[in-house]
Amino acid sequence: MSQFEHISVIVQGPVQNTPDRTHHEAGITQRCLSSIRTFLPGARIILSTWANQDLTGLEYDELVISDDPGQNTDGFCPKNYYRQITSSKAGLSRVTTPYAVKLRTDNFLIGNEFVALQQQYPANNPADKLFTEKVVINANLFRKSSHGRDVIMSPSDFFYFGRTEDLNKIWQQPPFLEQSFAQQLLEKHRRKQGRFPLEAEQAYCQIWLRRLTEQVPLMAHRFDHRAPDLLFWQRFLASNIVIVEPEIMGLGLRKISQRKFKRANEFSHIDWLKLYKTHCDSTVHIPFTLEQLRLSLVRLVKNCRPIK
Repeated sequence: MSQFEHISVIVQGPVQNTPDRTHHEAGITQRCLSSIRTFLPGARIILSTWANQDLTGLEYDELVISDDPGQNTDGFCPKNYYRQITSSKAGLSRVTTPYAVKLRTDNFLIGNEFVALQQQYPANNPADKLFTEKVVINANLFRKSSHGRDVIMSPSDFFYFGRTEDLNKIWQQPPFLEQSFAQQLLEKHRRKQGRFPLEAEQAYCQIWLRRLTEQVPLMAHRFDHRAPDLLFWQRFLASNIVIVEPEIMGLGLRKISQRKFKRANEFSHIDWLKLYKTHCDSTVHIPFTLEQLRLSLVRLVKNCRPIK
């Protein structure tokens, strides 16, 4: 038995540019698929994409074709919400392995460290546990703050690895308007239009997380939360998620997502480790790194600036 036969990889999204989406790097989906063969030998590759895409030269084990739902117009979700949900859930519906990766067609693997990392932090607080096991998410674009202020429920949508049943809790969603809380969110959104709209990832996250627990606040703007909401989010992250830098966990990023220095508004693995130590395992070691020191200094400067 191959080392990674217990894992399926759902590669979801377009494989070329489309008229309204023109930043897909030429050849990056081929690179994505070949990287899975290299770093997860034996894993099953499920390519979930749209009709009328050119699949020449792409190697996969199973192909799932969906009709492109087009840009979203429900008044709350980001324009590509239904595309993200449709291709992810269609791919996940074909998974028969206990573990799965959700990977975009415009990223790729540079290692497989995320497999071990997913098992490295097993402690949790039973009162906060919503997933069967931890789900690994990359730190790139996993927002911790905005304009020097804490934000909640803004995880990156690039990469998820964990139990298949847990990924289904995230991605197997009905259409937004069929959610029991949809009208409440639409009404809040109409009443509280302002300078700081929700990040796309915040809209995604509160939808799937609200289906798991009613402790989740319904947010109309980026900073629409109270102190208990922030504490809930931090405790949820500690017991259910592992946040890791892409280069450490084995994820390669498209060029427009690469940064010379990590952004101060993003979670670092050490930021997450501190939450894990506080809420789950007081014995865990928090290492000192120059990068975390740099982040702390940059954040201190940003927190001193007034919001314009």
